[in-house]
Amino acid sequence: MLTITITSKLDQLRHRAAQADTAETALTDTNRRLEQLLEQRREASQELLDMRNDRTAVQDKLEAAQKLADEAKASEARLRRSEQLMRQGVDSLLATRDRTIAELRADLERARNTRSAAESELPEHTVLQFRTVGGGLAVVTGEPTTYYSDRYCEPLDEPVDGHRYAWQCLTCGDDSGGYTTWDRDDMRRRANEHAAGCRAIPAGTGDTTTKKEKGTR
Repeated sequence: MLTITITSKLDQLRHRAAQADTAETALTDTNRRLEQLLEQRREASQELLDMRNDRTAVQDKLEAAQKLADEAKASEARLRRSEQLMRQGVDSLLATRDRTIAELRADLERARNTRSAAESELPEHTVLQFRTVGGGLAVVTGEPTTYYSDRYCEPLDEPVDGHRYAWQCLTCGDDSGGYTTWDRDDMRRRANEHAAGCRAIPAGTGDTTTKKEKGTR
């Protein structure tokens, strides 16, 4: 009877030991599983943090892109305004140019009509002509006389190449007072200076009477 009791108790102890081993194994598995879950949780937290950082970075990029787009729109608007102002300026310049061209063409046509209406006959031996501001002519003439080289203290039988020069205005009548120089360039300059300031109008280029004079006729 005692043997049976001892055997029964041993079986109970063995059973409890087996249960303890099973429980310890289960606890070990549970701890390992818990560690795995904790590791997964840490990884999930890191992934979530990374996702948040990525989202923040994406938001920053979107904001930067929006800022660039706004700046581009503002720059485009400024460029359009500048282009509009430039077009207006160019249109104004073109209009001014067209008016100036039209005025110059009218002045040229009047000058042509004035010249063709009453052009003085050129003096003989005319070498240069200058149009005066009043529409007349100032001319340079070369003296036809043959001179000899005695002025250079050389034999008298050698002619001098060249002439003495004079200028005269065919409109107002001013002149150089005769053939006063051998320097053609100097006489050209003097005639050109006179033409630049002479406002005398050639006779017969148009009706110069005033309205009052017309009314008394």
